Amino acid sequence: MIKQIIKKMPDIIKKPIINSYNSLPDVFKYGKIFNNTYKFLKLSETWSEKQLSEYQLKKVKEIIKYSYANVPYYKRLFNENNIKPEYIQDLNDLKRIPYLTKEIIQNNLDDLISKEYNKKDLRYVTTGGSTGIPMGFYQDKSREQKIEWAYTANLWSRIGYDIKKSYKMVILRGNIPKVGDYEYIGNNLILSSFNLIENNMDNYIKRIIDFKPDFIQAYPSTISLLSKHIIDSNINISCPNLKAIICASENLYDFQRKQLEQAFNTRVYSFYGHTEHSCLAGECEKSNYYHLQSEYGYTELINESGHDVLEEDEAGEIVCTGFNNHIFPFIRYRTGDIAINSNEECSCKRNYKLIKKIEGRQQDYFIDKTGSKVTFIYCDVALWEVKHKIYLYQYVQNELGRVELYIQCKIEFTKEDKECVIRDFKKFYPRFDIELYFTDHIEKTKVGKFRYLVQNIKI
Repeated sequence: MIKQIIKKMPDIIKKPIINSYNSLPDVFKYGKIFNNTYKFLKLSETWSEKQLSEYQLKKVKEIIKYSYANVPYYKRLFNENNIKPEYIQDLNDLKRIPYLTKEIIQNNLDDLISKEYNKKDLRYVTTGGSTGIPMGFYQDKSREQKIEWAYTANLWSRIGYDIKKSYKMVILRGNIPKVGDYEYIGNNLILSSFNLIENNMDNYIKRIIDFKPDFIQAYPSTISLLSKHIIDSNINISCPNLKAIICASENLYDFQRKQLEQAFNTRVYSFYGHTEHSCLAGECEKSNYYHLQSEYGYTELINESGHDVLEEDEAGEIVCTGFNNHIFPFIRYRTGDIAINSNEECSCKRNYKLIKKIEGRQQDYFIDKTGSKVTFIYCDVALWEVKHKIYLYQYVQNELGRVELYIQCKIEFTKEDKECVIRDFKKFYPRFDIELYFTDHIEKTKVGKFRYLVQNIKI
């Protein structure tokens, strides 16, 4: 009721109220659901491996029992495959259940909503389409956002974030300011990732320095453009309070991490999550391993043969079962995201399963003329000799074995430059033909991300 009243107020009254609210520490701002979840996570992160496994089995049984009773799609799926909730007695039994895919969700949207909820009372959300398939589903906006933020705040606590304090945060993540390139909301400086172009980077940098942030949240693809400009221009970034740059929503590559640390002289922290809220993992204060959050969902890593990934450095697709969304349950959901397994134990002593890195989305590959996937390397391996002449670049693949490279130049290419790029590309990708195209502008995605590869071949 209070929110509805505030929405109807004139901006001159509404804006100060919203700013005051957004300046509050999390412990006061998000209420009982948030605080209870956060307290639970502070306790559970000290649990033994056995305790975490027992908790996961309990939550898996709960979501399966609930889905069978209340979600028409799962009722039908379980009956067709002769599965009863009581058949799931350990985590390996979960493999009895067929995968949930994006295509299945698109074709069964209404049947995946719990009968306990009315669709008109729910929030319809869509994924960013990083895997090439934008997808929509339903959430309980109020409750799920508070739970999600409790998990996120807990991850950030590993790099000094305290829910009892109010921090100054720069956000460079596709948010759209109401007017111009920036906006102040509470203690947040919102910078437009859509308008971050070469001729206004110095303005962005000046605003960040003047703001004196405690943290910067950013898409890796966006903040890396800014960091490259800082390094190339020999700009000294003076942000004495800056504790970390927090990257999410995209893969963070090693070359980007090094670039950010050099430009901003601070820790770069990365965590993995997705709009579906079924898998969450983050680094810790001791290492760059991603710690899978056992309380959030159950995650399987599945190789191309459909078997569990077991070996060190083996790649597998993230298949996850979320615990927190009973409105629209995700059970054995194929994310399309690829992770690199680790069997190590982290020195932080938390007993979470570790993955070394998120290697990429399934479409972050070139496809050769035989239809085979070739890992796409997100760095300028083919452009090393001419990178000083380039502002942006983007690969596009529309045909098997052929790649188009679009380049937005700072300095015009010579004939020798073009030959050099083609020659160096062939060193890394000898089975591919490449064509160069020069453009004045390379588009970002609808949510303000920059993509190094646009893969238009269905994998």
